[in-house]
Amino acid sequence: MPLALANLLHRKLRSALSILAVAIGIAMLLVMLGLTHGTLDEVAARVQSVDAELVVLPQHENVIFTGGAAFSDRFRPLIESCTVDDRPAVRACLPVLFDTIRLGGQQQRLFGVDPADFPAFLGPRRLVSGRLFEEGARFAAWLDTLRNADGHYDPTAVSDNELESACELVIDQRLAAVGGYEVGHVETILGRRFRVAGIVESGVAGRVFCPIQTLQHIKNAGLPWASMFFVQLAAAPPGRDAGWADRCAAALAERTRARVELKTAYGDLLAESFSQIFAFIAIASALSIIVCFLFILLTLYTGVVERTREIGILRALGADGGFLLRCAVSEAVLLCGAGTAVGIGLAFASKGLIEHLRPLLTVRIDATFLLLAAVIGVAGGAASALLPAWRAARLDPSAALSFD
Repeated sequence: MPLALANLLHRKLRSALSILAVAIGIAMLLVMLGLTHGTLDEVAARVQSVDAELVVLPQHENVIFTGGAAFSDRFRPLIESCTVDDRPAVRACLPVLFDTIRLGGQQQRLFGVDPADFPAFLGPRRLVSGRLFEEGARFAAWLDTLRNADGHYDPTAVSDNELESACELVIDQRLAAVGGYEVGHVETILGRRFRVAGIVESGVAGRVFCPIQTLQHIKNAGLPWASMFFVQLAAAPPGRDAGWADRCAAALAERTRARVELKTAYGDLLAESFSQIFAFIAIASALSIIVCFLFILLTLYTGVVERTREIGILRALGADGGFLLRCAVSEAVLLCGAGTAVGIGLAFASKGLIEHLRPLLTVRIDATFLLLAAVIGVAGGAASALLPAWRAARLDPSAALSFD
């Protein structure tokens, strides 16, 4: 090890460039893993905060890009009337209508929810400032007086002034801080002027909410369609709690022909939706790491060629192939160990910079990722030393001593 360290210090610039190459590869790996997993975990955790047990999604649709009005107004009665073991399975059905808007400098998913259902989305989190959907609730109640027996109404009966009063937003603290939004702020969304009515603590399912009746009127001419449903289950029969949620999910899936999942599985659904992105990250990271280790291999191989006479002297003094092998591997491990340490530091610096410049993004670098980086760094370094070490071990002492 002292000889290996001396060899590296003898060529400081080359060693520094090798360390930097490994550091960039390791930092790239950690940041991409941390950014994707951190963002997905944060979204999954926010969905977990909804007071419900099941989610009903469009069949065969990517949950990331679920949008529009995928479920017509016939689905909600189907869900609410579902039974299991001759007992009502559903306590409440919470429809959500999605749209995509731009707030805080980036795209956000707009959650259209019924004002009466909003406490289920708020959960234990509190209202920080402003109010909830008071005007939206009045608008929803007024629309109910216009609906016919099928639940429809004439959208031309709603004036622009009546609709404008119901154009309200509730946003979370994180988005409010990033965009500098306060209660009363007006933003043009979907061609309408929406006001920020309230700001709630971060951690709710969405960063932006509006009354679903308002969004349905703007997007669907008032048709009570939805993008997905959260389902609150009724109490299980006495003594049959085990598997109650799974049985309800199966019954709802059969009844609606939709995709029904436990809310706790939403994180897995997100990971499934991001599988192609994960594959891209794995390929890009693998290529960058391979290039880094090829750089290490070239550095060590060049060092062996440059030190041919020195290696001949060592062989003449009795050094065997195993000794030379250990020296080459030690050099590689030192370079890659230092590069891994610097790369971890660069990754944390990048995490801080990303979260400062894009505060709505979450970068999670945990112990598992750090361990993976350390294993890749050390194992890759040892592997990259094998060819130079093999060449050094096979050098003939007489030929090496005569090398010019």
